Amino acid sequence: MIRKSLLIAGALASAPVTSEGITWFESNSPLTQTHKHLLNNDLTAMFSSLVEVWQLEQSPTLAPHLNELLVQSFEVDCGKGLASKEFPEWLKGVLVQRSEIQSPGRDAFRATVEVQSTLPILDISLTRWVDKSVSNDNSLELLRENQSGISTYSKRYNLSNKLAMGLYRVDIITDTNESWSTWLILGDPKLYMTVRWASKDHWQVEQTALLNSHCPLPKLNAALYDYVDGKYNQVWSGSYESDYPTSLPSDEIDAGRYVLAVSMAHRRWQGKVVVEQAQIISKTYDVSLEE
Repeated sequence: MIRKSLLIAGALASAPVTSEGITWFESNSPLTQTHKHLLNNDLTAMFSSLVEVWQLEQSPTLAPHLNELLVQSFEVDCGKGLASKEFPEWLKGVLVQRSEIQSPGRDAFRATVEVQSTLPILDISLTRWVDKSVSNDNSLELLRENQSGISTYSKRYNLSNKLAMGLYRVDIITDTNESWSTWLILGDPKLYMTVRWASKDHWQVEQTALLNSHCPLPKLNAALYDYVDGKYNQVWSGSYESDYPTSLPSDEIDAGRYVLAVSMAHRRWQGKVVVEQAQIISKTYDVSLEE
């Protein structure tokens, strides 16, 4: 509560005063309601008000403050209470991931919406308010099917820059014209842990801030790919939520030249939707016979 009070006090200090001597906080604006709902831990109402603020306000100077409010709400339950909208029976899961991929001499950015469904998916779209596609360079694919009848689809957007904070819309349509959609607020994510190269075959994990105890621990993934007939094939992978390694188990890998990708992913929720921010570092990796 002290943290929330300081946040609001900071906003009040810079708030304009009307001719009647009343600040905006005493008005009934969507921004005022967002603050009040956050103070009362009414996260669903707070999220609705925050969506309204993003729809009405296009000021770049206000965006960092809206991001601070969003980040503060994660201190309650990591975002699970931000939305109450349920999935229809055919929809089993939605994951929205933003990725920043760092390779020698080049940085790349990607946004992915992954959907689990019992019905075939015709289309998945991620648009920014108002009705702006995040990228024309996109593709929809069926990733996998399991024996329980649930299929996983992925819509991937290749981006020229990282996805900006703001209000977005996720829309999912099946081949039988069933549909589901939701508002999605993406902020400027706070990365508690990052990875960087320490040497040609080791990486280093660095903690940059205190972890949010309400969120899962950041997950480290390491994967090795070979390049055959113009296609990358995964030959090894490992996933870790603690005791992060800093190198590969070379005794499990055959000699050869590969691409090594190491990622650190931070996960939160927006109601039922999983929102993930991933930092990925990649480089060529040689395994010799002597190793």
